[in-house]
Order: sequence, then C-alpha cells, then structure tokens
Amino acid sequence: MDEKNLNENENNEDFAEEDLGKTQEIDSLFRENDSRSITPRDEFTELNSADDMSKTLLMDSMPGDNAPAVPEEDYIPAENEVKRRKKKHKHQINHVRTMGQVFLGVVISVASMALGVVLSINVIKALRDITGMAKPIKEAEIEITGEMSVDEIVDSLHKGGVIEVPSLMKMYINMTDKKDSEDYRPFLEGTYTVYSNMSYSNIIDTLKTKKTYTETVTVLIPEGITALEIGQILEENYVCRAVDFEKYYKSKLNKFDFEEQIEDNPYRLNMLEGYLFPDTYEFYVIDDLKKNPNFDTTDYAKQVAETMYKNFESKITKSMKARMKELGMTLDEVVRLASIVQWEGNDEDNWAKISSVFHNRLNDPEVFPKLESDATDTYIDMCIKPKTTSSNKEKMQAIEEAYDTYNCVGLPAGAICNPGLDTINAVLYPAETSYYYFLASKEGNFYYAKTQEQHEQNIIDAGLEPPEQSNGGESQ
Repeated sequence: MDEKNLNENENNEDFAEEDLGKTQEIDSLFRENDSRSITPRDEFTELNSADDMSKTLLMDSMPGDNAPAVPEEDYIPAENEVKRRKKKHKHQINHVRTMGQVFLGVVISVASMALGVVLSINVIKALRDITGMAKPIKEAEIEITGEMSVDEIVDSLHKGGVIEVPSLMKMYINMTDKKDSEDYRPFLEGTYTVYSNMSYSNIIDTLKTKKTYTETVTVLIPEGITALEIGQILEENYVCRAVDFEKYYKSKLNKFDFEEQIEDNPYRLNMLEGYLFPDTYEFYVIDDLKKNPNFDTTDYAKQVAETMYKNFESKITKSMKARMKELGMTLDEVVRLASIVQWEGNDEDNWAKISSVFHNRLNDPEVFPKLESDATDTYIDMCIKPKTTSSNKEKMQAIEEAYDTYNCVGLPAGAICNPGLDTINAVLYPAETSYYYFLASKEGNFYYAKTQEQHEQNIIDAGLEPPEQSNGGESQ
C-alpha cells in the first residue's frame, strides 16, 4: 500500500469515528429525553396503525427537541381540530332534531287526546240520541202533513226538542227505511205526541202507525141517500173527508163477492153506488180532521166504506139470491131498480106497487122500452151535471144519456142512490098488478094506471099539469 492510500484510509477511519461519536451523542440525547423503547418512526407507524385510529397523530404533534418527555400512560393524543368542530356541529343538529321530534310528539299526543275527547263526546251524544237514554224527558206534538219530506219531519223533531242530532237521524232513516223494501211504510199525516227519551226506531214507528182514536160518533145513513151525500155526512162528523171517501165508491175494490155481478159499464158514474148499505154506524172521530180540514183520511175512509159494503153483503141472503134467479135478474139489476123505486115511493105499500109498474115495463120492452122515471133526472141534476166541465163535457153528456130513463132503454147505467132492504125486497117481491103508469100528487097520494088515457086523467085528478103538457112520465 502506498503512502497516499494509507493516508486516505487513516482519514476515513478518523471521519468514521467522528461520525459514530456524533450518532451516539444523538442517540443518547433521544434516550435521555424519551424513555420510550421505540423509535419515532416506529411510533409514527404504530400511531397511524389501522388497528387503533385514536392513536393516529400528525407528525408535527410529536415532541420536539426541547419538549419535555411525557410518560406513555399520561400521554393524550391531540384531537384533530377539524374533526372536533364537525363533531360538535353534528351534535348540535342532532340535539335540535331531537327537540323537534319531542315537540312534535307532544303536539300529536295533545291533538290525539283532544280529538279523542271530542270524538268520545260526539259518540256519547250520538248514542244517547239514537237510544233516547240519559236524555231529559221532553214532550212534543209533531204535526205531519202530506206535503212534508223526511228532512222536514226530522227538522220538526229537532225543533221540538225530541232529537239532538237531526243529521244523524236522517242518515239513520236513509239506511234503515228503504222504499223498495217489503216492510216499507210511509209517514202518516196527523198530530203525534212523542218524547225525547224515545229511541229513533220508536219515534219512526209512532209516526208511521195509524193513530188510534178513542172518541166515537154514531152516524145514521138514511135509506135512499147518494154516495156523495154519505161522504158529506161523514165529513161533518169528522169521520173522514168526503173527497177521500169518494175514492172507495168510484171504482171496484175487487174485495167483495157482490162486485163480480156489477156490470162494467164505461158510462157508470159511481161503480159502487147502491152498495153503501144504509144503517146506523159507530165510527171513530178523527180529531186531526177538526184541526186540519186537509188532513188525509184515506185509510179511515177506506175502513168506513168497507164496513158499509160488508154490511150490504151480509144482508143479501141465499133465499134472496134464489129469488133473483127466479126473476131472471142479477144482483146489480135488482140494486139499480131498487134505487129508482126508493126515490119514487115513500113506504112499503107504494114501493111494491111502483116496483110492479117497472117490472111490467121491463117484461114488455117492445111496448115500453123506457122506464121514464123522473127520479133519474133528479140524480143527473144532483150528481152528474155538477161534475161536467169544458174538458169532459162530451163524456159527461154520454153518462147523462146513460142514466136518463127517458132516453135509455131499460135500466140506467148505475144505481141512483143506496136503497134500503125494504126497497130491495119490494123489487124481489113486487105487487101483482097490471099497471104501467103511476104518479104522486103534491100531497103524497099515489095514482096508478094501466093505459095512457087513465094516466092522463090521473094527472088531472092529482091537480098536476094539463095532459097536453104532460111528458108521459110515471111520477110528477
């Protein structure tokens, strides 16, 4: 080795020793200032380990040369300021959100409780109204007219203090009272006494049940009275309205056996005229008719008419029916003739003789095709002409002709009154005569004749109009 290389080696060795010494001094400095057994690099690696994110530190947080050593157990890593601020902000948001939720929950709870209280009160009120229970008792008179709707009836119940919730009752009626149901019954006219402690069903049943009347009246229906006059008598006694009664004699009811023998003549004014049997009856007085002249008495009128028809049917015996066969007459023909005899005479004796006059004419239609009774003229004036209007004039004229025994052949189209049992028997058992004419004086004396000449003389004898002015009729 040459001298130059030797000198270089010596210099290198000196440098190495010097560097080593410095390294050892730095080493000892770290060991003096840091009692930890790991190097800063190792510590950085450990602190940034994924196993413990809480130990992750920034390098500038590590202690410097002049920082005092901190024992490991007392060491608290510096918290990331950015994260700390974010965490605090999130906590504030969560706190506000939590308070909002609590407040909303309180509001909902209070609202639910309030709603529950309101609903409970309404439910109790509704149940009380429907059942009528636990309600103060109040009496009210409710008047129902034929023009009132269901809503108006319910409103009147509310106004009278009978019900508290009219809308509920209207709903109840709509749900339970179907018009297309077989059990449906309409509300009936009348004045009803109802109470607030009645249930809906009881109130409705009361307003749909024909009112029971207790007061009665004795009504005498005279023999020979017309159906129109009977209706007037019934109305005067508050049994029913005349206009309601008319519904039950204008047309057949198809309820009684005698109706089968009634001729369906289109020119018959009142189909059941003659069958409203004259008698003394006891009927209920309809108090509501006293208060309201327009009160609908249809149901009561029907009962009255049917009572009279049943009475008639009970009076026609089997022997009477057998006698009709002997005479070759139907029941309806007997009744029509009896109604004329009823008005022409005034007692059993002249009824039998008058009956014989009409029987003789009916049995000799070629010579005497017409009965020529003034009684039918009276019926036309009383019952047919008053019903004639400009719109039905043609039809009523045809009906007049069908009842005018000076115009029509044989019996009139219908009965002209409701005959009694005596005149019916007079028709069934007429006197045996050969008379074809009769008349009555103003004093009530009866004259009978076989010929026209005898009849004209009877007119003079009775002090009636001269023969040349006579119309040839039986009664003058």
